[in-house]
Amino acid sequence: MRLALVGFQTWGAKSSELYHIGKRALERGVLKRVLCRFSTERSDIVTKEPLFIRLFELFSSKISKILENFVARYYSEHLLFDLFARGMIERDVDTILFTSSGLVRCLEKAKSMAITTVILHRTLHPQHVCDILTQEKRKFNLNEKSVLIHRKAILSKIKALENCDYIFTLSKLEMQSLCEYGIPDSKIIPLNYGSGVDLNFFRPPKNKPEEPFTVLFLGNKSLIKGVPYLLIAWKKLNIKNAKLIVAGKQNKRLINIFRRAVHFDAVGHVKPLKYYQKAHVFILPSLGEPFPRVVLEAMACGLPVIISNAVGAKEIIKEGKEGFIIPPRDVKAIMDRIQYFYDNPSEIKRMGRNARKKAEQYPWEKFSEEVLKKLSELIH
Repeated sequence: MRLALVGFQTWGAKSSELYHIGKRALERGVLKRVLCRFSTERSDIVTKEPLFIRLFELFSSKISKILENFVARYYSEHLLFDLFARGMIERDVDTILFTSSGLVRCLEKAKSMAITTVILHRTLHPQHVCDILTQEKRKFNLNEKSVLIHRKAILSKIKALENCDYIFTLSKLEMQSLCEYGIPDSKIIPLNYGSGVDLNFFRPPKNKPEEPFTVLFLGNKSLIKGVPYLLIAWKKLNIKNAKLIVAGKQNKRLINIFRRAVHFDAVGHVKPLKYYQKAHVFILPSLGEPFPRVVLEAMACGLPVIISNAVGAKEIIKEGKEGFIIPPRDVKAIMDRIQYFYDNPSEIKRMGRNARKKAEQYPWEKFSEEVLKKLSELIH
């Protein structure tokens, strides 16, 4: 196998699938080229996007704050990065693994050169995600400007999924979503290790800081993550000496609306480790995600988790052992499970230890090795 990796990710980042797969492929001598957004490490096989695209990203992010319907991510990733990657494809590879799913121009060129194309898909079907967000926007009368609901980006992703040779999925939930929206199961290959985690970096603190009972949510794009239901539940709970932290880039209007009635900390984009290490419980009441890496990171830091059954990571959680699984949009279930941990601090420690043990089964090395093994099987 002669492999190229293409993705709108960073080579060198601890959270990049492209980087961890690439490192293992490099060790095995099968990696020929990496086309990525940015690189924090120097390597002869890595080509990052040119400076003018980086400058456009900075400029377009400012435009996006002014123009209501301008989604900078679409132009940066699905247009300019795609064109850059297309120009770099050569015949010295026989397989390309895409860690971004909307690069249709690059994929079409690869197909014309008889190169096997595989997408490591990391969301539900794009139209499925859009349908969920559309429903939530109407329900809460909010407009969430996101590439997930940008029509041209959705069409690019769907076209790539339809035209590629194979799709790697991170969970059964994701596979089900793709099939329900018209992708044939014959081209879908499920992964057993749906994500990876750096177990040396994400680990429990040696000494837990003195904090009030703290519930942590971490994630971007408020509506798909179920943030309104969490904030409604937190308001109704009104428990004493307790803190809710909402970390990540959120819908500002949503946050401002709830801040008038609910006391919580909206800390924005953060380096997550210190927040995992000072929290007691991690919660992700998402409305649809295949296998979010934050769940493994929280578990690796010794946190019991509360996740919805619309999160593919439920496949590795045993109810009452590493945490709890709740229905999506269920405010009462969120309240009940948070209250349970508040009332039973010994259960936080017990489930937290179990969560760490489970996370130890999902290092990046196993994930990367499985991806390469399945790629190799496709070529032979």
